[in-house]
Amino acid sequence: MKHSGLEERLDAILVRAAMRLEERMRLAYFRGNLARYLERIGLAKYIDEEKLTKGSLLELQDDAAVVMAYRLRRARNRGYLKEALDELNMAELLQQETRIKTVLPSVRRQPEARKVQLQMVKGENKSSALTEDEKKNLLKKFKVIK
Repeated sequence: MKHSGLEERLDAILVRAAMRLEERMRLAYFRGNLARYLERIGLAKYIDEEKLTKGSLLELQDDAAVVMAYRLRRARNRGYLKEALDELNMAELLQQETRIKTVLPSVRRQPEARKVQLQMVKGENKSSALTEDEKKNLLKKFKVIK
């Protein structure tokens, strides 16, 4: 008997795990130890040796994501999803998502504290306040290039 919503939750976990795996693979690739990272998390044995030695990031990301999804679905069906995510170092994906609560449009928000109004900076435009003689003296200091 399947519970409703478990497949949707598993799909959400798979999407987040794939994104996290690609980020970690990119980091490992630029550090020069992508093959060792895949061996450490247990995905290298499912990927073709030729691709591992070639080391193409895009090909390995695709293959690793497919293998990871297969392993997580199999783990879910057999009842050891938590252990499989622990091996991938992604156990935190099992926790419920915390969504940002939004205020309904019909509910009017009351500010908790009085907000301070912004105060405009007051000053004077010194160049417009100059007299004609001061402007001429100022212009003598600068050379006009045409």
